This record gives sequence, structure tokens and C-alpha cells, in this order.
Amino acid sequence: MEMTLEEICAAVDGRLLVPALPKRRVNRLSIDSRITLAADFFVPLAGTKTDGHEFIAQAAQNGAIGCFSSLGRTVSYPEGMTVIGVSSPLLALQQLAAVYRQKFVLPVVAVTGSVGKTTTKELIAATLSVSLKILKTEGNLNNHIGLPLMLSRLDFSHQAAVLEMGMSGFGEIDLLARLAQPSVAVITNIGESHLEMVGSREGIAKAKCELFPHVPLNGTVVANADERLLVPYLEKVGCQVLTFGFSAAATVRCVAADQENGKMTVQIKQDGYTPLTLPSPLPGRHNIYNLMAALAVGRLLGLTDEEFTVGLPRVLLGEMRLEKVQTPAGINVLNDAYNASPTSMAAAIDVLLEQAGDAAKIAVLGDMLELGWLEEEGHRKIGNLVAAHALDALIVLGRRSQIIADAAIAAGYPSVRVFRPESHSDAANLIVRLAGSGDWVLLKGSRGMRMEDVLVELLEGEK
Repeated sequence: MEMTLEEICAAVDGRLLVPALPKRRVNRLSIDSRITLAADFFVPLAGTKTDGHEFIAQAAQNGAIGCFSSLGRTVSYPEGMTVIGVSSPLLALQQLAAVYRQKFVLPVVAVTGSVGKTTTKELIAATLSVSLKILKTEGNLNNHIGLPLMLSRLDFSHQAAVLEMGMSGFGEIDLLARLAQPSVAVITNIGESHLEMVGSREGIAKAKCELFPHVPLNGTVVANADERLLVPYLEKVGCQVLTFGFSAAATVRCVAADQENGKMTVQIKQDGYTPLTLPSPLPGRHNIYNLMAALAVGRLLGLTDEEFTVGLPRVLLGEMRLEKVQTPAGINVLNDAYNASPTSMAAAIDVLLEQAGDAAKIAVLGDMLELGWLEEEGHRKIGNLVAAHALDALIVLGRRSQIIADAAIAAGYPSVRVFRPESHSDAANLIVRLAGSGDWVLLKGSRGMRMEDVLVELLEGEK
């Protein structure tokens, strides 16, 4: 971090509770005393069960040279640690991140959307890194705490930053964008996640588009051309707008997508550029959107098509995002258990169909949470989809997923192919009974359902 203790205090209008070491530069910000390192600055945040103030001494023991502390708190501070009093350590963290961001003149790409934001962030970062040194969001550091921490990791060697922005309600994207000050804003799509908080897909669009006012006039908005709910917001944008999609009106448009042996090849056109034909590094039609968004950003920031193509194989999505695992018995598992909404679950089923070909296809589906009023309709939609695609078996876990099973049967899906286990272990045992070598199994459900545990049980059972 390119800041001294003295600068941190000034940035947050803090009060020195213990004398500072004015010229001592901070290594990085830390919110976890257990992994605090030498020369770190500790931010004691209050959680649901613990308060970070209780761990200031541990942070100092691990090498922290300074920390925030809430004014009015009675805390015994370790000798030699600089303590800066603030009204709220969380607000101070955010204020510090906003001030720190202003030190840097570089492209900042903000990526949000209901589905695909992490994939798009990874595609953009992987391709830009061919020619630029990139800072990108790590893990789930995409919220009101994580994004300030990511901003604090900027240094003067970085040539661009690619930051993911998540939300669960109104005002969150506005806050994150105010801190990050993006020059490029990307919206992948508008889905159904967090309907409990914002009420409707229209509400989600409104919340996501809080990003747009923070893009400067010389910046660029990159948005899904096929998402009608974005149209009224794009019409009000004052800066350049690039769109991507399958629509003929899209700036960056897919004009062909050929599937063969589980591999996708796409052709993309954009006025002023030679048509680009390339293999998609990720399965599924939905990932073509993410690919086009990344191409639009890459070209915008000066990346050549050759560099873009070289960077694609570098993309890493991490665990539980269409992760392919083959069990010792030869069963192919698509572990897409990171999270779920009707949109992402439908997309995952499409990938199952693409990858399996003529092999047996089994969907193991868990509850989709936080759907609000769409809960019953969203689960019923997936049941109808299962019936339409005539999957070889449907295994459902959870109370809400029973709606999927009932809807599939009502739509004509054979009830003998529907299984309703009571545990992850029971689901794994069913897979062993139903699937053989070469067959394909999809695991999909909301984070709270921990559908990856089915895979753990399956692998343990095959030992």
C-alpha cells in the first residue's frame, strides 16, 4: 500500500490516540488478526459474533504497526502500535479506500450483473494480463468490505484494475462505484437473485445501474444488448456505450456458434474490426455473452485480437463454477454449486446437455434461495425445463426443490425418474445407482444448500 500512517490518519480525519510513526509506510490493510503480517494496518470490524477490537493485541503481536479504533471504546492498546480513533472503522476503511484510489491514474473496469460477473471479470483480467499488469478482485472481495480492501492493494506498477461488484439491495453498487471511480462499467445481465431485497427484476436493474452515474463522460459503459430492462438506463448515459449480444443491433455481436464434441467455436463481429473466430474457453451459450463483454473491454483498452486469443486459455474460474470432476468410476460431474437462480440453473442444464451428448444426463438440484415472490414460479420453471429436455433422472434436495420435481411430473416427466433424497449422502448413493462410466451429473443449488457436499460424499463412497 502506497501510504504512511500519517497519510492514513489525514485521509480519514482521524484522531491520534497513540502517537504515530509519521514516515512508516504500511504494507497492507488487514481485517483478520490471524493473518496479519509485519507492517500491516489492522481494521477492527464488528461482526455478528465477535468485535475486531478484541483482537488488536493479536494483530500487533503478528506485526501490525497501526490500527483504527472506535472513539469512546475502552481498549488497552499494545505498546508501539499507532492507534487512530474514528467514529466507525468500517466507514473509515471505505473513506480511506476512496482517498487512496485517487492516487492512481489508470483504467478501472467495474463488473456487475446477476449472473456471470465473476466469469466476465476473470475473462477480462486473463486477456488484459497478456500486455498489462492487472489488479483483479480476488475471491469474494466484491462487497462494501472486500472492495475497499482490493483498492488498497493497488500500487504504481498496476496498469489497470478489474473489480467485481456484488449487491443484495439498493445503494450498494452506488457505494462501491463511488469508492472505485470506474472508467469502464460492465453489466452482464439482469437475473432474479436477491428479489427478497429489491422486489423485482426491474428493481435489480435499477440497483445494478447505480453504476452508470459514476462513469465519467470520457468513460465507457459496456452492457448486454439483449437485456431489455437495461434500455431505459442506457438511454440516459452520457458517455460512450458499447453493447454485446446476439442482437444484430449489438456493437459486439455473435453471428455464429458451432458446437462439436463438447467444444464451442464462435464468430464475433464488431464494426471497424475484422470478424473474429475463436474457441470459447468455457461451455454454454451464456458464456458467449461473457466472452463478448471481455472482448469489448479488451479492444477498448487497446488489446489486439491476437493478444485476446492468447489470454483466453489463462482464465481460471475457481471451484464450483462449472467445474468438471471425473470420479474414479468414470462419472463426469459438473460441479456448479457456487450459487443458483432460475437463470443460472437453466444455463447449467444447457451445459449439461451440451457436454453429455448421447450419454445419460442426471440433474441433482437444490433449493434456490432469496427469490422472494418468484420462489414458486422460479422453481416451477426449472421443473418444466427438466421435462422439456427429458433428462434421464432428476434428484432434488431441499424443501423448495420439491416444486421442481412436482412441476416436472406435471409437465409429463416420468415420476419414476424423480428422486427425493433426504441428505447429501443419500443423493450420492443415488448417483452411484443411476450413473455409470461416461455419464454426466450436474450439481446445482444456492450457496446455502452446499450441493458440493454431494460430490464429497460421492468421491468418498468410491474410495
